[in-house]
Amino acid sequence: MWIAPLSAVVVVTLVVQGFTLAPVVRRSGLALEPAHTEREEVEARSRLAHAGLGRLDDLAELEAVPDIVVDRLRRGLTARLDDARHRLADSNGAATATESADLVHRQLRRDLIAVETAELQRLYDTHRISDTTRRRLQHSLDLEEARLADA
Repeated sequence: MWIAPLSAVVVVTLVVQGFTLAPVVRRSGLALEPAHTEREEVEARSRLAHAGLGRLDDLAELEAVPDIVVDRLRRGLTARLDDARHRLADSNGAATATESADLVHRQLRRDLIAVETAELQRLYDTHRISDTTRRRLQHSLDLEEARLADA
């Protein structure tokens, strides 16, 4: 006797709240749009690269690090800054040529990592390398693949 009205109350409560929750969250500002979080991340990456470049300049002035090391690190940070600038400049959300090239690069690198992994396994299976070497190299390949997923 009480089961039908109670079930109706539970169903109505869940359905009404379910349909109204998303608009309420959007209006409240609690949920961020994907474009906003993407822009925020790109700006943060840019600031991180600037901070790293500043530290490199300090170290270069002190001559505490060999120039070749400073140059290598500076090239990497400059590439990150260039990437951030391109991503920030693309305000309409369309894929830029740089983003397309980056996507192709990541896909091709993943394919090459798969080939390298297969060769690594072949070298281990034919007893050309030890398990320690195989694990160390596999770990390096796994880290690189994980970095590609983060990009």
